[in-house]
This record gives sequence, C-alpha cells and structure tokens, in this order.
Amino acid sequence: MTDKHLEGLTLVQKRLVKAYATTVMGEVRTVADVKPMELQLYVELEIAEREIAVLVAE
Repeated sequence: MTDKHLEGLTLVQKRLVKAYATTVMGEVRTVADVKPMELQLYVELEIAEREIAVLVAE
C-alpha cells in the first residue's frame, strides 16, 4: 500500500491519520472525533485504502 493519498502532509500528520484510521476502524471513535478537522478526509481515504487492500488480497 502506498501513501500517495497522504502526499502534502507532514510526517506527524501522516502518523495521526494512520492512528485515527485504526481507532475508527476499531470502532473506538468516529471520523467526526478526528481533530484537526482538516485530517478527517485523509482518515476516510486511509480507511478506504485499507479496505481496498484487503479486497485485492483476497
């Protein structure tokens, strides 16, 4: 899986996106809980990338 969908973000922002995506997928929090709000779209993209990767691997 590449991180092309995270281009333009700092390393810290990329790590935040990945951590938030993990907690959203684990149903610990929702995308609406993601702060700063600018990262919400990236979290949704990260989740979609992970779901696509699972489907492709099957």
